[in-house]
Amino acid sequence: MTSTPGATGTGRFYELQEELGGRRRGPYRLTDDIVIQPITRGQLKAMRAAQSEDEQLEILLGDQYAAVEALYAERPFDDWLAFQHDLYAFLFGAGAAELPGGSEGS
Repeated sequence: MTSTPGATGTGRFYELQEELGGRRRGPYRLTDDIVIQPITRGQLKAMRAAQSEDEQLEILLGDQYAAVEALYAERPFDDWLAFQHDLYAFLFGAGAAELPGGSEGS
């Protein structure tokens, strides 16, 4: 969920939305046509319940899953690993893939 311009309310939730406004991550632009939206809490919960890494990736990439798969299908595996490391660093912070439980590629 993103902050809604002009939304009003009281409480820490609204204060946090205001504070995050300028620091919030934008989308990850892989190509002109492939743009991956910032991950939501709902996606993270669904990824935890997923039965495979492929299912987790489908949840993470959302409607861009097929396009990303097509882009990397015939590319060298090193390209795929570089993409995954870069995406995870963008979404979760540098070093995220190296943490226990981090992805090392499908």
